[in-house]
Amino acid sequence: MRKTFLAVAFLVACAKADAPKADTTAVAPPPPPAPVALKAADIAGTWNGESKTEGKDSVTGKWSITSTSDSTGKLTFADNKGTVDYSSKLDADSLMATSKPYTDPALPKGSPKVTFVSVGRVKNGAMSGAATLHLASKPDSVLGKVTWTATKAP
Repeated sequence: MRKTFLAVAFLVACAKADAPKADTTAVAPPPPPAPVALKAADIAGTWNGESKTEGKDSVTGKWSITSTSDSTGKLTFADNKGTVDYSSKLDADSLMATSKPYTDPALPKGSPKVTFVSVGRVKNGAMSGAATLHLASKPDSVLGKVTWTATKAP
């Protein structure tokens, strides 16, 4: 009996272990490449654009912007209703702009001065983005939001 027990123990010890099961988990695809960084040359010149109230289809304003340097620009409302100076910053594929206080011609006369903060991207030769209008005296206020598109002036 002792020999049988030893033989069985020997066979168990020498038996091949089961092969591990194959990993059938799908390999995640690699992440998409990072967008190409926006350069000052990409936004240089004059761009003609229009704004729409966020979530609406009607155009609420027409304007043009001109880059005056790598970090500043000027927005001119259509029909020469005034200009607005703004500072800009490029970060990755985005242009971020913050205006100086101005009187918005779209608001009723006597309205307080406002500022805008805008983020835009260039794709296929056009620029698009969103902006938020704030009271200049209360920068954390939100008076309204718009989406906008612009094309490079010829």
